[in-house]
Amino acid sequence: MPTATPLSYELLVHSIVDYAIYMLDAHGRIVSWNKGAERILGYRPDEVIGQSAAMFYPAAERRAHREEYALAIAARVGRHAEEAWRVRKNGHRFWAYVALDAIRDEHGELIGYAKMLRDMTDRRMAEEKLRESERRFRLFVNSVSDCAICMLNVEGLVTEWNRGVRRVNGFQAEDVVGRHYATFFAPEDVETGLPRRLLDEARAEGKAAAECLQMRSDGSRFEACVIVDAVHDQSNRLLGFALVIRDVSERRDSERHLEEARAQLFQAQKIEALGQLTSGIAHDFNNLLQGIIGSLEVARLRAGQGVLPDTVRFIDNAHSAADRAATLTHRLLAFARRQPLVTRSVDVRESILGMEQLLRQTIGESITLRLDFPREPCLVLCDPHHFESSLLNLAINARDAMRDGGLLAITIGQLDNAGSPPQVPHLARGRYVAIAISDNGCGMDEATLKRAMDPFFTTKPKDHGTGLGLSMVYGFAVQSGGSVRIRSEPGRGTTVTLYLPTGQATESVAVPEPPRPRKLEGQPTILLVEDEPAVREPVALRLREMGFAVIEADNGYRGLEILRSPQPLDLAIADIGLPGINGRMMIDKAPPHRQGLRVLFTTGYADSWVLQQGPPLREGMDMLTKPFDMGALLSKIYTLAGVD
Repeated sequence: MPTATPLSYELLVHSIVDYAIYMLDAHGRIVSWNKGAERILGYRPDEVIGQSAAMFYPAAERRAHREEYALAIAARVGRHAEEAWRVRKNGHRFWAYVALDAIRDEHGELIGYAKMLRDMTDRRMAEEKLRESERRFRLFVNSVSDCAICMLNVEGLVTEWNRGVRRVNGFQAEDVVGRHYATFFAPEDVETGLPRRLLDEARAEGKAAAECLQMRSDGSRFEACVIVDAVHDQSNRLLGFALVIRDVSERRDSERHLEEARAQLFQAQKIEALGQLTSGIAHDFNNLLQGIIGSLEVARLRAGQGVLPDTVRFIDNAHSAADRAATLTHRLLAFARRQPLVTRSVDVRESILGMEQLLRQTIGESITLRLDFPREPCLVLCDPHHFESSLLNLAINARDAMRDGGLLAITIGQLDNAGSPPQVPHLARGRYVAIAISDNGCGMDEATLKRAMDPFFTTKPKDHGTGLGLSMVYGFAVQSGGSVRIRSEPGRGTTVTLYLPTGQATESVAVPEPPRPRKLEGQPTILLVEDEPAVREPVALRLREMGFAVIEADNGYRGLEILRSPQPLDLAIADIGLPGINGRMMIDKAPPHRQGLRVLFTTGYADSWVLQQGPPLREGMDMLTKPFDMGALLSKIYTLAGVD
């Protein structure tokens, strides 16, 4: 694997200003936006994130669904490239080269697209000037006498010539028209195939040139530079070649070489960054999968031997590894800003005090924990679970930076960022609560600090961390409407400050404990729609054990048939990612007598795009993210059923 460059993937992409580079999710919505995109297209990131890239097309191409066509081609063959008109924010059109690459995960599943756009208006203008020049060439070619100029057909036969041929080569019209242009070449060059190679190169590259010996009509020779240009019509069909014979050689355009080199460099760096991302994910998931597979193999063996304690222990090991895999998935989704946040008003002071014992156990006895909080509540708008997870991640990082013990201080303050200039420039204007986590550990140098929030970047030894901790914290803060600032010096420690928007007081922010599994009175009927048997069968089994009547369907069409039937139903549990008709579409197509049916959607994609295609979830609908245990499932069922 190539050695990682000092520049991170994020710095690389966002520092490029000559190219608009932005990422799309699997459905064509913009999820990232670099400086080049802002310069070329004129939009700020907050104006385009979440939008379709079709917004940059002229109206006629939008009506023709050109963006959907490009996405389909890239998804099928891996890449789609074209030159076409695009529209800036100010409404001005420009000519662009656009390359769209499909991005797939390690399982070959499409996860998004990378789009690169370059403003080619100057080049197009140059091409138009060239076409005008070619028109003038046809008007004035016969007046040129210091160069031999001929027009050749696609086979290389001379069809037109100018009087310069007579002066330079000494031939008359009847000597060359209708004959192959190899007549002008020295016999030894004809034998080596030079005339044919020049035509082939011009046909393939558009232009070919060589310094060689040319023949005059009297048999004498002279040094010449031969240039062959391919001539195309407006539909890019080859019409023939323009041949110029002159004394001065002409080199290939140096700017084209430069552009090719820059494109190759960008491609190499992009591949390296994607390789680093893929290998990091594969490493962590492979370790977790190995733990699951190994534990289940031993459990099956011990079960066959009748050794029950070992069977339970190894099943517990597999379950634990699966939980860690789910945690890693949630971190990846949080980093990508695809993990849904249950945002509400949270008193971070009380939240941290509630975690105090856990924090002390996490950092160990050699590290002193100091809390410096105001007496009044400190309300913010955020997801309480993600906040606690972020705080725990930062405490673990601080602990690892203080191998010989030290001080971990957590302070809470207020920030009014509405002034001019704002106190924190990269933060939107407004009021925030600032939670600072400080340690007096080893600290970070400037190079490490620049990469601290990059995904999979870690200074810890192998197998001692995924490098997703700070990335997850940053994703949580930004998704909550805030930000993160890190200050660090080698030998003097690190301070990570979370800025979260101020919230409003609520009656209660307590999170109820999940209900214990218990049977309900009667036998409520549940429609369970899930295409994956390994998911559907155990869920159906446990629900039946809990006293529910369960009707199973393995696809949305079968589920819709049941919804359209008179079968009594109390609740529907539907997977979002069903093939064909998805879970949301299935529910939306249900007949009128099912409109009040309570529905629980399940999904392996946290911020499922399917939920955004229809109206907002109505009362009596909820969503549960996979993987889940029966406690979480029953909690959602009881809540939807109105059971305390």
